[in-house]
Order: sequence, then structure tokens, then C-alpha cells
Amino acid sequence: MSNKKQRKAARKGGNNVSRKNKDLARAGRSHRKSAADKRARVRSLSDKAPVRSNGRKLQEVTGVLDCKGDRFGFVACEGGDVFISGRNLLGARHGDTVTAAITSDHKGRDGERKREGRVLDIVERNPLNIVATVEFDDKEFVAVPDDRRYGERLPVVSLGGASEHDKVIIKILPQEGGDSAEVLSVLGRFDEIGMDVLSVIVAHNLRTEFPQDVLDEADAFSDVIDEAEATAPYRRDFRDTVLFTIDGSDSKDFDDAVSLARTENGYRLGVYIADVAEYVRPKSALDREAYERGTSVYLADRVLPMLPEKLSNGLCSLNEGEDRLALCVLIDLDARGDVKKYDVCEGVIRSHARLTYAGVQAMLDGDEKLRKKYADIADTLDLMKELAVKRIKKRRARGSVEFKLTETEIEFDAVGHVTDIKKRPALMSMKIIEEFMILANCAVAEKFDALKIPFVFRVHDAPSPEKLSALNDYLESAGIKLFCSLTPEPREVAALLEKAEESYPDVCGAISRVALRSMAKAKYEPKDNGHFGLAEKHYCHFTSPIRRYPDLVIHRMIKAYLRGGAAATKKYRNFVEAAAERSSKTERTAQECERKVDDLKKAEYMSHRIGEKFTGVISSVTEFGFFVELENSAEGLVRISSLPPAAAFDQKRFTISCGMKQYRLGDTVNITVEKVEGDRIDFALA
Repeated sequence: MSNKKQRKAARKGGNNVSRKNKDLARAGRSHRKSAADKRARVRSLSDKAPVRSNGRKLQEVTGVLDCKGDRFGFVACEGGDVFISGRNLLGARHGDTVTAAITSDHKGRDGERKREGRVLDIVERNPLNIVATVEFDDKEFVAVPDDRRYGERLPVVSLGGASEHDKVIIKILPQEGGDSAEVLSVLGRFDEIGMDVLSVIVAHNLRTEFPQDVLDEADAFSDVIDEAEATAPYRRDFRDTVLFTIDGSDSKDFDDAVSLARTENGYRLGVYIADVAEYVRPKSALDREAYERGTSVYLADRVLPMLPEKLSNGLCSLNEGEDRLALCVLIDLDARGDVKKYDVCEGVIRSHARLTYAGVQAMLDGDEKLRKKYADIADTLDLMKELAVKRIKKRRARGSVEFKLTETEIEFDAVGHVTDIKKRPALMSMKIIEEFMILANCAVAEKFDALKIPFVFRVHDAPSPEKLSALNDYLESAGIKLFCSLTPEPREVAALLEKAEESYPDVCGAISRVALRSMAKAKYEPKDNGHFGLAEKHYCHFTSPIRRYPDLVIHRMIKAYLRGGAAATKKYRNFVEAAAERSSKTERTAQECERKVDDLKKAEYMSHRIGEKFTGVISSVTEFGFFVELENSAEGLVRISSLPPAAAFDQKRFTISCGMKQYRLGDTVNITVEKVEGDRIDFALA
């Protein structure tokens, strides 16, 4: 049978699948496992791994499996990753939560801890969809997973109506001699506009639509606030206070506003946050959906909001000129910028202006036309800059860690094609809002930690000695004369990054990225254990309840306390623990998706520049080549296989040598764009 006939035959029997995004997202959700299935503890196959070896009990660990197909994997857990060989996976696949027994624990030649083990149990199957592209190769159809950790090329045993070049959701079928795949549903052609982003959304089971009962509940609210609630005795009226929002030019949901006035002894700062908890009540349909989503997801070409538009862009959004309910933090600071006292209350506000970061920056820089337009606000902006500068200096002196990382702006045309990528400028207007939000978060965390009521705190632990040792090894190997102690205070890490910027300006970005990987991940917890990166003893997320569930949770706690005292919050003790864990998980998923989509869109932009020459800086050197970052923030790999045959990687110095020429971190090189595949960009030396 010819290839053409084979393809035609394969399509027969499969139902036509709608290619509209709404239907595609439903297709992805239709194959999710039920919550009960996710929670069920599944015994792995019929082989039961022994829990003893040579008479001694083996240590057991539980974690998520990071696999390379069915060949090997690593269990991420406390104390360091555990290597699992293919024969010891026992049917577990990438993304599964497993319990493993550690069969070997020793130091390798490089001095690093090496742990090996075998899977005992599959605690939870990977809840994510596996998205792949169908290809016809060597007389058979194969599925190429977007995430190659599921495998490289899996033979397809059932096409389910799919055709060559279709994006599909697959089920992996373990078989002797290697895994195969069954197509569960078709998403559409791989090259449709937006299919790359949709694939990421479906793969991570992100919710794109709100259930009807959630929409009905949101639509039942009036478009204006209830005046009886606005004038309740427990609310303070700030509608005559000159306060305003400062956000990006494309923002639609405004959950924070600010005011500032000079006082006899210094400053009075007001931070006003949308009172979302007044509308999203416990155990409501809106609350259930917000809990599941955990956060709004900001992808390059779209936003997946935590709350329906009626609330997120309407009733809860602090829109200019409209009365809104708010939770308010009033902070008194002295002339040096030190906090003297603060108060938290419920209030009602009216934003006097919707300002943008770019517009505020222009006014700070002296734009007379804008300063005249906002004459009643311009002087306040100058005062805000004055206070923010003092607070930044204090935070840096305290040892707050600042990573020199690049943020990217991606621009699209009306159809959805990427038209430009560039680095996002770091504006003083952004730093003003950042400093004021940090002040409010610290004040709220300190106040409610002292009261010992149920709460969700933002916790950032100190980095582990093992990761800091690896950081020191990397810096030494790269010829960078910087060192960090294995039990540092925040100011020591901050000083290392400052020295990197001064002494190694060409590679400070790369050093920041490596140092960031050495840090612990921030998370949400019901205990206030401090924030290492900010060098703060007390910290929480209070300022974004429209888009973050933990903020909404603590608003609920605050309101319960303000109206009924500590006794009114006790019933939430178990809830805040579950909410903290759920919020940490959804945050990690959102960050992973956002980074993936950014990489895909950078790659899309560079795919139209094959053969073009660029100048960039070497940002990382590995045994398989070196990465080069361009001025526009795109990063690609110069493979060692593309260099002359004599090219060799020096593991001790983190360099690649080609005869007399060496390539090392921070070197400027000229490249041409050679190939783009998915989110991966290949460069060649020009």
C-alpha cells in the first residue's frame, strides 16, 4: 500500500474533530482523571520491590519522577535526587509521584552525593496530558511527544482519526521492546496559529473556560458596589483620598492602588487592595474554581484568569472613577523611610486615575505635557520616588538578594504572529510599586503572625549547603573569583551578585541564573518562616487577590479577624494548610507554562531569521556546546558537533577549546541562525 493510501486508511473510522480553540481545550479536559483517581494509591504492577537488602532496612523516599523515556529517571526529593535505572522503573513514567527505596548512597569521584534506587510504589499517576505530533516515518505512524521526557518517537498502534502532522493527546502503552502510543484525541494541525500555546495549555490541564455555575454566580452580582456595605461601620471611607493605580499599558485587572502624603515626621503611605473576599465566599462555586486554578496564568499571547471577567475586570477591579471595596494598609514612616506604625482595615475607595508605568516614568523624567495633565498627582509621584529610593537603599543594606535577570516583551500582529521580541526595561515607576507592595506584604505578615491566627505566608528558605557548594564549584571552574559560604546570610549572597556585576559585567546575567538555581524555591506555608531572598522575617502575598488564591485566602482571614476577633478564624486552620499546598503547586505549573510559551515564541521569531547574523554573549558552556544569548533575549545553542573536529570540552574550566581558540562564559561571538525546532534554537558560528 502506498504512503498516501496508508494515510487515507488511517483517517477512516476517526470522528471529525473541531479545530476551534474552545473545543480543543474541552478535548484535553475530557481525558483528565477524576480527583479520586488522582488521589488513589496505585500499587505498581505485580513486582513488589524488597524493602530490605542484606538484612538492613532500605530508606524510602517519595517524590516526582523526572524521566528520559523508559531508559532512566530521577526522583526529586529531600537530600538530593535519586537515580532510577530503566529496569528499576517498574512501569513508572515521567511525572508520576513514586515511592522509591534507596539501594546505594555514596560520594562520586567529583565529591558529589550519588544516590540510586528502585521504584516501590506509584503513589499518583502523572495527571498531565501527553501532547505529541503524529509523523509518518519508515512506513509507520509515530507520535513525537512535545516533552521528550516521555520518549522520542513512539509507534502509534491506534490513530483515532489523526493524520500526519496533527497535534494529538496520546496514551502511552508499555510493551515489551519499548513503549507505544494510542491517540486519544486530535487537537489540530501542528502549524495552526496558536497551536503551540494551546498544546502547552492542554498538556498542563490548564482551565480555559469557566463552568456555567461559576459564570452564573459571577453574573448575579450588580455592576456597582452595594452602598449599604460601603457605608458599614467597620469600613473607612477613602473616596476623597487622592489615590490611583499604576500598571502596564495592557493591564485590565487592577487590584492595587496607592497614595502618599508627607507628614510632619515623614510619610504616610496607603496601599489599597481589591476586596475580592467580599464576593468570593467560602465553598461557593467561584471559590471552588479559584482554588483549582490557584492563579491567573499570563502567557505571551493570552491570559487565563483565576476569576471570571465580571469580577476580575469589573466589580473587583479598582477602575478609575468607580467606587470599590478594598482592604487597606496605612503605613507611617519617618523621614529616613523607617516604618514606625501601620494599620489594616476594610474600606471603600475611588481611584482618581489609571496610570501606566511608561506614563509615570515620563512624568518622573520631566514630561511637562503629562505633568500638566496630571497636575494634582505629579508632585505625589515625585514624593513616591523619593520614598522608594530610600526603601531600596535600606533593603539592599539589609541584604535583599537581587538577581540580574532579563524579562522579555513579545509583540504580536493582529493575526497572532510574533513581530518582535525585546528586553523589558527596568523602570523606576515599576520599582516604586514593587517597594510599596513589599512594605504592605511585610506589615500584614508581621501583624497577623503576632496574632497567631490561621494564615498563609510566603516563605523562602535559605539555600542548602549542597547547592551552594555546586555554585562555588561552577564559579571556580569558570574562572570567576567569587565565593559563597555554605551557610550564608542573605547579605552575603547579595554581595556576591553585586561583585559579579562590578567585576564580571559581561557574565553577571549568567551568574545570576546559576545563583538562582542554587536558591530554594519560594512557597506558601501556614507558618511564618521568613523570606531569605528579601531578607525579611515576616512576609506574605497580600496585594493580588484577583490573580492569586493565597492572597484571597488571607483576605478572608483578615476580614474574619477584623469583624469577629481571633475566634472567628479558628475554623479556617485546616483550610489554610490545604490552600498553601495547592497554591504552591499551581504557581509552579503556571511558571513552567509561562516560561515554555516564552521560549516557543522566541523560537518562532528566530525561525524567520534562518541564515541571518547576530552578535551575542556566551551564557553557558556544556559538554555538548555553548549557549549564546542575543541582545533581544533569544538564546540558542552552538553544538560542539558543529565546531571543528578538534573541539573539546574542559570540564574543570567550563570552556570549549578549538586549537588556540577558547570559548568561555561571557565571550562575545558572532553567530548565524541555523535551525529552529519547537522551542529549541540552533546557532552556528558566523
